[in-house]
Amino acid sequence: MIKVHGLSLSNHSAMVKFALKEKKIDFEWIETLPYSMSKDETILEKSAIGALPIVEYEGEFISETLAIFAFLDQKFPDTKLFSTDPLENAKTVEIINICQFYIELQARNYYPFVFFGAEKKEASQEIKNKIHMGFKALERKASLSPFMMNKFSYADIYASLSIFTTIPVCKQVYDWDILEDFKKISESLNIINSREIAKSVYDDIAKAMEKM
Repeated sequence: MIKVHGLSLSNHSAMVKFALKEKKIDFEWIETLPYSMSKDETILEKSAIGALPIVEYEGEFISETLAIFAFLDQKFPDTKLFSTDPLENAKTVEIINICQFYIELQARNYYPFVFFGAEKKEASQEIKNKIHMGFKALERKASLSPFMMNKFSYADIYASLSIFTTIPVCKQVYDWDILEDFKKISESLNIINSREIAKSVYDDIAKAMEKM
């Protein structure tokens, strides 16, 4: 059985949980702190920089969300979340990269303040501009009819959970309701997040936040 070493609060851990449930793969969840919080050096043997999530399978460890997605689709192909069509597959990765590098990575600058009570940094106009650019790119490149691609895919999982953590950053740092500016993306996210599995994943996050 697959084991997931993850943090229930982590949006990336939730992405892997979302994918496993969509693919109907049984797994064991092992609540784990990343190296940055635990300083447990054994995590560095399983994850490149001690980040989560980590998937354990037959004694091997895989880290990095996109790598885990690729492994799951090849090892458990019954429900595919990457298309077998090369062009569609490439476009799915493209959407994931837009969300990762141009939206989520920018918002992460303010995670310590927004989610963990750290002192507020100065609101950078450059970061705000990059997030806006990322949403514009997503709006141009994604299908949004209703999913990010033609069918539900890893792009939907990644977009849902990367934008989930970006929304409060935009609101608390910039007083900016970003989905008001991107209604088509908002409508697509509403459909993605209305899936029963999405609801269960977000419920787990909410429960973990209550325990903080």
